[in-house]
Amino acid sequence: MGRGATKLSRRDKDNLNKIFIVAAESSGDQLGAYLIDSLREQSIEPLDIRGVGGGKMATNGVSSPVDIRPLAVMGVVDGLLAYHKVKELVQQTVQEIVRAKPQIVVLIDSWGFTIRVAKQLRKHLPECKLVKYVAPQVFATRPGRAKTTASFYDHLLTIHSFDHTFFEAEGLDTTFVGNPALFLDDKPAHTKSDFQFNPDNKTVLSVFFGSRSAEIRQLHKHFLDALDLVREEFPDLLVVSPLSDSVATEVRALAMTDSRLQDIILLEEHQKTDVFRASRLALACSGTITLELANSKVPSVVGYRLGGILGYPLQKLLFKAPFASLINLAAEEAVLPEYLTRECTGENLAKSLLELLQDDELYQRTQEKLKRTIDKMRGGVSSPSAAAAEKILSLLA
Repeated sequence: MGRGATKLSRRDKDNLNKIFIVAAESSGDQLGAYLIDSLREQSIEPLDIRGVGGGKMATNGVSSPVDIRPLAVMGVVDGLLAYHKVKELVQQTVQEIVRAKPQIVVLIDSWGFTIRVAKQLRKHLPECKLVKYVAPQVFATRPGRAKTTASFYDHLLTIHSFDHTFFEAEGLDTTFVGNPALFLDDKPAHTKSDFQFNPDNKTVLSVFFGSRSAEIRQLHKHFLDALDLVREEFPDLLVVSPLSDSVATEVRALAMTDSRLQDIILLEEHQKTDVFRASRLALACSGTITLELANSKVPSVVGYRLGGILGYPLQKLLFKAPFASLINLAAEEAVLPEYLTRECTGENLAKSLLELLQDDELYQRTQEKLKRTIDKMRGGVSSPSAAAAEKILSLLA
């Protein structure tokens, strides 16, 4: 049993408020785990919380009857290749929800998967309230998704303060709850010598290859090329990489054939907070990790690639925002250097890394801008999961 759980008879369970949480990816699984804790803490009455998710939700007592691991795909091409498996998992998820008969279903992130589930639930459980947690990024691509979201959901919990205008314009009630990546603990930074993997007190550069297989395939060569060039100028640099649980096995397997990965200290995902505190600089796949780094005042150089020969045309067709990084979008300037698709090369990444390593004034200005931008993005929220739980529980009334 998870924390806060109590044994209840079947009859008691039938009378409980029932909430079903769906998290189809690793990041959503973490959000779901935080949410489960907050729901239990805030609810006066016991709750029957069930869900489809991963290991973090399971640790909090909500084990998944559906294996979500095949959903760790990325991009148009990968999504098409996995279409039949995705369709099968949607059906399994809907069946579990219909069987549970919850009053509220919370569908976290993962646009393609969750919208398919939501559409079917509208048919099978029309009285059930559907809550979307994390909005599709309509500010960057496919603005039509705002109207689609409003058509199938009863409420939106958004992690970005600027999201609400897109969805409220379509008639969808929206609550800003804040981004958990911006609310890591505020323990003081380690000195280099505090970091157990740095006994020689070297400068630490951390690398984040991504959390999906496709990201590893598209980025790892270019990231390693960049590190080769940086090490020509800084041969004593200590490079560490906390690996997302979803790709750790794959990266370690790559290290068996690519000796350059053997020159990186590969760590577990749970060690990343210590890495944040020890790092001077990071090289990162575009995504939530750049917010986490910024929250720890670690400047990063950001890379991202859409796969295959269609990568660059798709980027131009689909991506409408001026920046890929949320930090840059919120700041309305390129605080973090970012390189997308064909511009994401070892040479470009290395150039920006070296500038930040060699220019102390640039480095300090970047840190100051990160702090101001993070303060702006927090928007006065103190706990995203608590704010999300409070709104969900109010919808039960």
